[in-house]
Amino acid sequence: MLVVLLGGLLAFAAGRMLTSHAEVLAVARDVQVGSTITADDLTVANVPADPNLSPIPAAEQSQVVGMVAQVPLTRGEMLTRAQVGAGTGLAAGQMLVALPLKEGQFPARGLAPGQQVLIVPTPGITGSTGETGASGAAPDRPTEATVAEVGPVNPTTQVTVVDVRVRDADGPAVARLASTGSLALILLPAGR
Repeated sequence: MLVVLLGGLLAFAAGRMLTSHAEVLAVARDVQVGSTITADDLTVANVPADPNLSPIPAAEQSQVVGMVAQVPLTRGEMLTRAQVGAGTGLAAGQMLVALPLKEGQFPARGLAPGQQVLIVPTPGITGSTGETGASGAAPDRPTEATVAEVGPVNPTTQVTVVDVRVRDADGPAVARLASTGSLALILLPAGR
């Protein structure tokens, strides 16, 4: 009887060792790239320990709060060090430009972070898309960009602000174009 009991205890201990769990940080709600992470964005998950995974231990939550999301974070995923950092979430050679847009200047189905778009100058009041040249006026050619964040519609002005990442060489010209309101966004196919 003692041998059976001892064998059962050993089997139980071996099973516990093989299925050890670790408390790690997980994403409690979607977080846009470039957003500062708050305590409400994080939760603790109890997952099986696996040497192939490198999630951030739950004990380090206070160190993660205040960091910046380097990629879009999706609710329910484990958080890793590569997903957070102290920077802005912009890669070298990129700028973040705000585009104030009204209905009809972007697809009716809306936009989501990570989507590739084409910023197209449209004729303004004078029928011109602007000049180009050494003065650095608004671009007269389409510019590729990546959607970083989409704000809510302002109920008073009916304007939606869409933040886009563009090459730093295109940033100032796109900002000038945005100030005119004479632009439209075209959604590009995924993986382009």
